[in-house]
Amino acid sequence: MAPIVGTGPDSGDVYQLTNAEACNSWTESGLHSPAVSVARLRIPGKAASQYQKACGALKDKKLSVAEEHARKAIEVYPDYAAAWVVLGQILNEEHKTEDARGACLQAQRVDVGYVAPYLCLAEFAAQAKDWQEVGRLAVRALDLDPVNNFYALYYSASAAFYSDRPAEAEAKALDAVKLDKWNHLPQLHMLLARIYAGNGDARGQAAQLRRYLKLAPSAEDSAEARQTLAKLEAAPPK
Repeated sequence: MAPIVGTGPDSGDVYQLTNAEACNSWTESGLHSPAVSVARLRIPGKAASQYQKACGALKDKKLSVAEEHARKAIEVYPDYAAAWVVLGQILNEEHKTEDARGACLQAQRVDVGYVAPYLCLAEFAAQAKDWQEVGRLAVRALDLDPVNNFYALYYSASAAFYSDRPAEAEAKALDAVKLDKWNHLPQLHMLLARIYAGNGDARGQAAQLRRYLKLAPSAEDSAEARQTLAKLEAAPPK
């Protein structure tokens, strides 16, 4: 089958590939990855077409359609790591958590140097509150992309915070905020609000809650965030 991009390490090919893979928070994390495997450079056009259809359907919340196209992409090219990761997100949206995690594990198996599966697995570990595993996966993701990886910094900061290392958590969360220029991760500000709350810094907590609510006004925890912010603003200044 003809590849979607060339098989050599041409920078133009890599640019086309990584931008074609950008579908969700995890796959977008590979945009600036310093290394691209041969397997990723050999994706057939038919598989890439199915992947793009899966991505579009996922963004439109047409989950069954998205799953069908993602599985077709994998059927054409079983080593399609990005398709496995997107299938993981689709299955997670369908509340099929174990199958979703299995898809991301398979993405890791077919391409151990691809950042996205480690972030996907870190999210599942965070949902399970396995902070040691979250930290391990974040370290691996940062090893693969130590320059631009604000998603991995977020997971690393979360693991540090919930492992009672607030200074480390704050430093990594602030580094992630600097890298997240397009505000893909409003959760960073909620994490910082919790860190400042633990430090007794009401002013810092309030500032981060305001930022979080501006970026994610309809988030599941936005009502709780508003209540907390209202209490902080009503409290007499110290």
